[in-house]
Amino acid sequence: MMLTALIQHNELSQQLTDTGKDLWALLPEISITATLVFLILFDLVFKKNKSIGLASIAFAGLAFTFVLLIQQWYAFPEPVSLMGELLNLNHLAILFKSAFVIGLAVALITAVQAKPLERDFFDTSEVMVMLFGLLLGTMFMTMSGNLLLIYLSIEVVSICSYVLTGITKGKKKSEAAIKYLIYGAVASAIMLYGMSWLYGFTGTLNITSPVFISGLEAIPGLPLSIATLMVLGGFIFKLGAFPLHIWSPDVYEAAPTPVVAIFSVLPKLAALSIIFRFASTLNVSAIDWQLWLSIISIASMTVGNFSALWQKDVKRMLAYSSIAHAGFLLVGIITFTSSGGQAMLFYAMIYLIMNLAAFFLIAVFEKYTGSSAFDQWKGLGQNFPFLSVLILIVMISLTGLPPTAGFSAKLFIFTALWESYSSGGQSILLWVFIFGLLNTVIALFYYLKLPYLLFFKRQANLTPLSSKPVSAWVWGTLLVIPLLLLFFRSDWFVGFVNSINFVFWIS
Repeated sequence: MMLTALIQHNELSQQLTDTGKDLWALLPEISITATLVFLILFDLVFKKNKSIGLASIAFAGLAFTFVLLIQQWYAFPEPVSLMGELLNLNHLAILFKSAFVIGLAVALITAVQAKPLERDFFDTSEVMVMLFGLLLGTMFMTMSGNLLLIYLSIEVVSICSYVLTGITKGKKKSEAAIKYLIYGAVASAIMLYGMSWLYGFTGTLNITSPVFISGLEAIPGLPLSIATLMVLGGFIFKLGAFPLHIWSPDVYEAAPTPVVAIFSVLPKLAALSIIFRFASTLNVSAIDWQLWLSIISIASMTVGNFSALWQKDVKRMLAYSSIAHAGFLLVGIITFTSSGGQAMLFYAMIYLIMNLAAFFLIAVFEKYTGSSAFDQWKGLGQNFPFLSVLILIVMISLTGLPPTAGFSAKLFIFTALWESYSSGGQSILLWVFIFGLLNTVIALFYYLKLPYLLFFKRQANLTPLSSKPVSAWVWGTLLVIPLLLLFFRSDWFVGFVNSINFVFWIS
């Protein structure tokens, strides 16, 4: 009995030692948590004129976290398991986390540029605490290899998103937040129920464990397919893809523009990383991933693009645009090839830059017009000629036309898709290819609507600007330049992406 107690004591000591070592690998997440605490403490201690202090803490925390992520990239050249295989750290996760940190920094810069329209961002710590909580959740989503931790990280992101949607005053914001909450609660419940089935089938929550895979292989196809679809539903909800996209337009229209910039990229790309890991790990013959994800991809592209054609609000248009782009992002996964994974990652990073640039410029125009309705944007090219040209470049890139990186991203995606089909893939891949090309043409009609209104329409009583938005020119240029640079020198980033190891199974 004493020997058993001694063995248990040694095992516990070893676990604590391993946990202490793993904490060093989680320094970026610890940095975000510390920033959260500092924001709250600063808000409690100081009663007035807190905006500069809160903004300084936020930007300093993001900068320090980004430095830690660069250090982490070189410190962990090979994938490692952390916290008893709850987390899997690799270069793909580090790249996504770095992109998320940059995305939040750009969103905060957008909020600064939109003042006083978005003054609630910096008056108190509530908004930034929720933003950093959302960032922390997405960072764990990219590393989670355990069903329970996947669920918890998604819930952290979801709860922060619900609060951010309705935290500022307004009937429309409250209505959108309630809709978001209801849809999210249903999707979460279905996902959790599906996860309980998978746990019951396998006896483990670790999706990378051989026990998990062997347990699934012993299950009949029907119950396994039902459980997997329920789990996939929760991921699709965060991705904002069809058919769980209903919440997107209302939330995008109602939420503050800097928050929408976050919603459009961080949860979406984090969900993409989970679907990528889930699909590539569950190599089970009963699950036809190519068929399932292809149907979702085709439906998302088609529904998103056709719905965007009829919108009268810029942010609602971009909401439906994000649904269509979710379909394009899935194309890189359904190829189940290394080139498809690299194309997916390239598209994801370009999509992040495009959306951040788009919402930054929208926030600048919204500050002047007080609205994101198309009617209010007529003729603004006279007042904002340089910023209007930047918007034109971003819209061309979102469409996928040269000479922008959006064209390169779609070219890589379609090339990988065609190669997968040519090498013996299912016929559904050909339909994805055809619908993808057709939807790219359809997108041209609504993306160029905004530049058309800016340059070729006239608005009565248009007052000239008293001062030039020089800072907006600078930040806008910095966000748009990569879209041009990565078209002419896309090999720079492609070479970087090729250094990341992708593990795929071929169906």
